[in-house]
Amino acid sequence: MLSAHDGSCRVAIIGGGFAGASLARQLAIGAKWDDHQIAVFEPRASLGAGLAYDTADPALRLNVEASRMRAIPGEPDAFARWLETSGANEADPDARVGSGGIYARRSAFARFMAERMQPFIDRGIVRHVRERVERIARSGSRWCVTGSRGTEIVADIVVIATSHPKPKAPGMIALALNGHPRFITDPSRTDALAYIRPGERVFILGAGLTAFDVIASLRNRGHDGAIVAFSRSGLLPQPQVGGTLAPTGNFVVPPATSVRNLLRRVRVAIADAQRSGLPWQSVFDALRQQGQTIWQTLPHQEQARLLRHLRRRFETHRYRMPPQVADLIRPDIRDGRLLTRAGRVCRVERAPHAISIDLIVKPDGVVERQSFQWVVMATGPDHTAAIGSQPYLAELNRQNFVKTDGHGLGLACDRESRAIGVDGHATEGLFIAGPLARGTFGELTGVPEIAVQCEQIARQIIEGVKGRRPMMHHS
Repeated sequence: MLSAHDGSCRVAIIGGGFAGASLARQLAIGAKWDDHQIAVFEPRASLGAGLAYDTADPALRLNVEASRMRAIPGEPDAFARWLETSGANEADPDARVGSGGIYARRSAFARFMAERMQPFIDRGIVRHVRERVERIARSGSRWCVTGSRGTEIVADIVVIATSHPKPKAPGMIALALNGHPRFITDPSRTDALAYIRPGERVFILGAGLTAFDVIASLRNRGHDGAIVAFSRSGLLPQPQVGGTLAPTGNFVVPPATSVRNLLRRVRVAIADAQRSGLPWQSVFDALRQQGQTIWQTLPHQEQARLLRHLRRRFETHRYRMPPQVADLIRPDIRDGRLLTRAGRVCRVERAPHAISIDLIVKPDGVVERQSFQWVVMATGPDHTAAIGSQPYLAELNRQNFVKTDGHGLGLACDRESRAIGVDGHATEGLFIAGPLARGTFGELTGVPEIAVQCEQIARQIIEGVKGRRPMMHHS
């Protein structure tokens, strides 16, 4: 049983991936805390990796250059310097491409974050609770957080910083294949692809970055069989380009108040960039930097229109594949080992060692019948299931403390990242950090944007708790 001291803290952070670890670090350096006043619930062995970077697969790389992984506010080159001083670059010669840009392994970023967090854990400032959260309940003006192994901590403030929900199989495929040993629903799981033999045919449902992660992992394991990547649109992630690009384009002055106006300005900016000898990627880098302002300026109905009509096209240009992956798939596409198809699935039949799938293929509606040994889900997170995917979130929703945002991207919060309850009011002492707050902030998936949001949340928390019972050591 926990003692009263160990069972109480000022801030409990739910999720110790990049967002949760960044927030814990910002809190730890922002004030002098008593021991264990910052608790992070994270079942993984280290803080900072989360779902995005918790992998030992050498084929999985960051999809941006190391110099752009601005993870530490005030130290924009911290990760790039760590790669040099830690020996990670020397151990990974394939990280350097083209004119010298470095696309590091994701596991390297996880190590970097773990090393940045460990001193705060060692000094007792941050407590790492290696459990999933099962329940959060209001306890007077505070919160009682219960972990999966029975740990209970009462906190003044709770910050929800969990990762994206898992993918959800479309109805027909789920009905036909759920429970089938050759249907892989979570390719991020350790060794999820280990049983796929080199020559076996693989059907990947999805054609975004997750799908190309699967392809890179398979090829790195020696797989040389045929792969079909299938999606509704057929749009594929675009490649990164070498060299240092200056973001090009201004989409916030004057503000874009409609999707039509924004699209017109983007097309003009791309044409201007090309006339100046710059690639379209420089325009999308500007869109990313200005993304939160653009999103928050658009009226709600225009935000919905953007998601409905332009989301997939934007994502394939915003979330680009690293050059190593682009180089890997190019000969596969050329030689027919990798096929990309667009359309919809109209029939699925299962057998013990094979899965037959009928595809209605765009643009002509031709039906293709193909047989595969494996089907892999790579459709990306099921954002609409943000609340239902976690029992504690479902309970908070029933208690009116949280709700889904208006676009179904995650959890509702205000621009101070305070959770919005079912009644439309901010919930005292409850914050949303990281990608689950995208409905409010728009651009909130990349490391730099999440780091800035966490810095802002930490500042609010520190200012808020200073007025309560003493937080800091007294000299």
